[in-house]
Amino acid sequence: MKPSPTMHALIIDNFQTATFRTAEIPRPEPTVNQVLVRIKASGVNPLDSKIRTGKAPHAKPVLPAVLGTDLAGVVEAVGQNVTAFKVGDEVYGLTGGVGGLQGSLAEFAAVDPDLLAKNQPTSVCVKQQLYPWWF
Repeated sequence: MKPSPTMHALIIDNFQTATFRTAEIPRPEPTVNQVLVRIKASGVNPLDSKIRTGKAPHAKPVLPAVLGTDLAGVVEAVGQNVTAFKVGDEVYGLTGGVGGLQGSLAEFAAVDPDLLAKNQPTSVCVKQQLYPWWF
């Protein structure tokens, strides 16, 4: 079965209302140096809130934008130059949400593999990876 060319995401259109809307957008394809991650969990931290309201100009989001910096998920595809990950690896780490890069508030993200870690312990759930201080 061929994967859908689209995915669901939360989009922000302006900093004044800072309201998210659900949208169907093109599913990203990893470049030769990226990993495509099916996102299972996305964290929201204080920086994400500042970016959403336009109070983090250093982040330089390009509107409309998919925000979110933290994620946990499963590798769906790898670029031809990526050797550290394979399809099926469970990963967690960082993605875009800044500088015009797509963030983690979506079903998939094409991610720089240097911003991911794998081989999570089976005794640690996805929520614990994103919020270790909570548990």
